[in-house]
Amino acid sequence: MSDFEREDKISPAFLLNHLLSYIKEEDQIDSVAYVARMKDGTITSGWTDMQYTEVIGLLEVGKLQVVKEMWNEWTPR
Repeated sequence: MSDFEREDKISPAFLLNHLLSYIKEEDQIDSVAYVARMKDGTITSGWTDMQYTEVIGLLEVGKLQVVKEMWNEWTPR
């Protein structure tokens, strides 16, 4: 999410519209995996046509990108 200012709240609708613009207008997206938390707390996930190992790899890379951003924002006490 490094394209966005971290102070701005990123809603699910905004995020999905951003992704859809890459799919519809620029045709740059090859595959997608997602994890979502529903309002009742249920966690759901889904992915496009990929091998299971590709899905796991995509999710792991996403996790590493989140950890990298977290460390970049961290300030020692």
